[in-house]
Amino acid sequence: MPFHKNELCGMVYLCEGLDRLSFYSPVPLVSVQVDVKVVNFTAQVEVTQQFVNRERNPIECVYFFPVEEEAAVVDFTAELEGRKIQTKIKEKEAAREEYNQAVKNRQTAFLLEETKPDIFEIKVGHLSPGAGCKIKMTYLSELPVEEGKTKLTIPTTVAPRYIPMSDGSPEATKIASIEHDFNSPVQMAMNLEVLMQTEISSVKSPSHLLAEPTRKRFKDYFEAKVKFAGHTTNMDRDMIIYIDTEEPNQPKVVVEKNDEGSSVAMLSFVPEFKLKDQQVEAVFLVDCSGSMSGQSMKLAKEALQVFLHSLPVNSFFNIILFGSTFQSLFPQSRKYDDDSLKDAKHSSAGISANLGGTEIYQPLQHIFQKPLMAGLARQVFVLTDGQVSNSSACIELVRKNSSNNRVFTLGIGSSADRHLVKGMARAGMGTAAFTTQGEPITAKVINQLKNALQPCISDVSVKWGKSNPSEGGGELAVEIIETKKTLFGYGKPKSQTETKFSIKSQVPSKMSAIYDGSRLIAYKLLDKTMDVNDEITVKAKTTEGDLEVSLPICKDSFIEGNCLHQLFARKMIQEVEEKHEQENIDESKKLITALGLKYNLASKYTSFVGVDEKHEKTGTFMVTRHVKNQMPQNFGFNDIGNVPRSRGFQAQTDCSSSPTRSFQSRSRSALSPPGAMAPPGASAPTEMSKGGRFGGKTGAMAPPGAAAPTRSFGAMQESLSSFTLGAAPPQASPMSGCIIASTSSDVLRLTMCQAANGSFPAQADIANILGVKLEKVKDAGKAINSDENFSTTWMTVVVVAFLTEKCKEEKDVWELVVEKAERWLNSSSGGSVAGHVEKAKQFISQSLPIRKVTSKTCPQGHKLSLVTATDGAAWHCDSSNRCVGGCNSDGEHPHQSVWRCSQDWRVTAGGSCDFDICGECVKQNV
Repeated sequence: MPFHKNELCGMVYLCEGLDRLSFYSPVPLVSVQVDVKVVNFTAQVEVTQQFVNRERNPIECVYFFPVEEEAAVVDFTAELEGRKIQTKIKEKEAAREEYNQAVKNRQTAFLLEETKPDIFEIKVGHLSPGAGCKIKMTYLSELPVEEGKTKLTIPTTVAPRYIPMSDGSPEATKIASIEHDFNSPVQMAMNLEVLMQTEISSVKSPSHLLAEPTRKRFKDYFEAKVKFAGHTTNMDRDMIIYIDTEEPNQPKVVVEKNDEGSSVAMLSFVPEFKLKDQQVEAVFLVDCSGSMSGQSMKLAKEALQVFLHSLPVNSFFNIILFGSTFQSLFPQSRKYDDDSLKDAKHSSAGISANLGGTEIYQPLQHIFQKPLMAGLARQVFVLTDGQVSNSSACIELVRKNSSNNRVFTLGIGSSADRHLVKGMARAGMGTAAFTTQGEPITAKVINQLKNALQPCISDVSVKWGKSNPSEGGGELAVEIIETKKTLFGYGKPKSQTETKFSIKSQVPSKMSAIYDGSRLIAYKLLDKTMDVNDEITVKAKTTEGDLEVSLPICKDSFIEGNCLHQLFARKMIQEVEEKHEQENIDESKKLITALGLKYNLASKYTSFVGVDEKHEKTGTFMVTRHVKNQMPQNFGFNDIGNVPRSRGFQAQTDCSSSPTRSFQSRSRSALSPPGAMAPPGASAPTEMSKGGRFGGKTGAMAPPGAAAPTRSFGAMQESLSSFTLGAAPPQASPMSGCIIASTSSDVLRLTMCQAANGSFPAQADIANILGVKLEKVKDAGKAINSDENFSTTWMTVVVVAFLTEKCKEEKDVWELVVEKAERWLNSSSGGSVAGHVEKAKQFISQSLPIRKVTSKTCPQGHKLSLVTATDGAAWHCDSSNRCVGGCNSDGEHPHQSVWRCSQDWRVTAGGSCDFDICGECVKQNV
């Protein structure tokens, strides 16, 4: 209906007209509903978006929406004014032409296109004044296992991407056009249904507050339904949910038959094994671009400290920081000892997000060009938010160098680039992990390092049925059997031939490297369906012999539908894009297009399109409205208001006065890829003053002219870099050199005091963490052995006993630290420490205070720790308004103990939680 008054209701954007006069425009997106169904280890996600035109003219709505990067977008439906609009999958150019022609004819049209594997563009064209529509996008996704739990991630916003000067691709131009706002375009609602074959222990989220799940049995499944606590939430971070059940570790074989009679088999299992650690060269590549400012940089620094203290003896390491330029801590990787560890700790403690844009390609290339160190396997750890446009080029670079370099990635922040982070780990035969505010980071870091210390198990093959050949080596080897009944060779293989990668191949054609505790999934389009009592066999060759498992086919393995076919097709498209497209573009395009059309998938060459048959009679012109993505939570801007404008100019002086080793800077122009342009003002490679903490002026680059420079994030990052030069590093004890964050747990603080060789020196810092006076520890040691050199041995034994006896719930934090300490004890004492261990256990039970920890968690899954309400601070118990200790109202409650969330804003700077619970509620398990 027509507008009678120029009234503003709801959220509006400030726009600029043709005459450059500003005006307000209502946001056309009015609601987002996310409905998720998780069955075992797969998820179906339906995102319903409602648009309304509240303007006088017809409008075109343009909205870029994120999805999980490996997800298969399998459906796109539209409803206009109560009428269902038929949509279909078509080749991309044909779909775009149909959409443009319909808009030209004043018909309402709908288009869904892939921009990148993790970003899709939704267009609603020629939406009439007063008209409303609903569109629904459906995608399927595999779910990984993390810390023994099934992890569901639903991206909700597209963070600003940095566009390198060398990236003039159409994708970069599209990404540059994405607009952002600090406000959410709309509030989001969510319904989650979980179906598991074993009982569901918990459903928790570190990113969002969830209501208590409702549970019941549904046929052969356990069911849990969950919503947000409250009704809606902002769209400023990835939605992360952990589902705790016995299900993740159970191997599965599923054979799906669709209506056309086609069958696809899927194999899923989580291997468990332990191999001897290898000696490594560890290179840590740390993102210090402007987008990492704030909480992301805090997480990166914490992760780096954990990495450094968990490295094994006899390893070599280096740290490289990157932004518009990159800087190395050492010219070459150095042996891990007390001196190099001290240099690394003090230098990395002062790093900040001050290096401008996110130029990750050049430092990766620099690392790969370095000669390998004899007898050491190079492991590259990338810590980044990954917000770049050239992710495909970086993934290809990693793939080309994967024979000599394994790459492990840690995506940091509330909206990390999932395509870059997961793609580089896939190409580099490593593993990927993500962490954001509210999630404990240490366990993720330790797991990544444990994977890196494990020898690479990449020779993995799968036999799909007892009588079929093995696949998984990258090429499909087929044996040709002699069938002629002669005395020479009957029934034996007479030759082998390698077939071209095709739709009949297993995906992945070359199996990913397998790791203890990480899910392995593979698909196979079968020539004929499998039978009951057949089996699938997985074999992996290792330095310690072959590992093998056979999984039987049973009657429960068979299902009907098309979901596995679509997941198989999506995985094959990913394989073609990342491994074959560079070699044969035309053939790859044909295969991707055929898969998209056959299995109803949106891809880089296929799109969904729908057109309303009704024509609009009005002759008014159409205007385009971009729905702005919300800036991610804590995204690179949150420190601006707290830092003086002059801070950036003072940083050079501050750095030069530091006595610690500097990072050595190298300009991005030194190792640019072919065709890349050096940034204006970039200097030749130079070594910064050794008095600086992490180098000097970076020479940040200008944004790329080839990709809509006014939209490039490079300029924004550069302008921020002078405001985000991090605080001074944490204080170190003059005796020990331990860098201890005041908010760290006791366990993490202890690990920071371990020497490079694995020992713990007899120093006051360590005794204070244990909660006992240093002299008391020394006296207990002297009663066993009066030799002065025994004090370090005794302190190490005491710390190991403390961790293993008192901190069992934090084993994921101290496991590698204790292993290193035990190796030192055995080597330095000739294995004579066994008798000291029991005495150390007696000492800590008699002399150390009771450790006040609990396995209780807040509704977001954060650990609770005991504090005392002796400071007179007002608080109240948040136990769902059912407090049994009488503390459910604001005020002072000195009679009650307080259990507070580890992510409470009073505990850690920038904490996102505000949860307290009284001791009585903890006791009664409320």
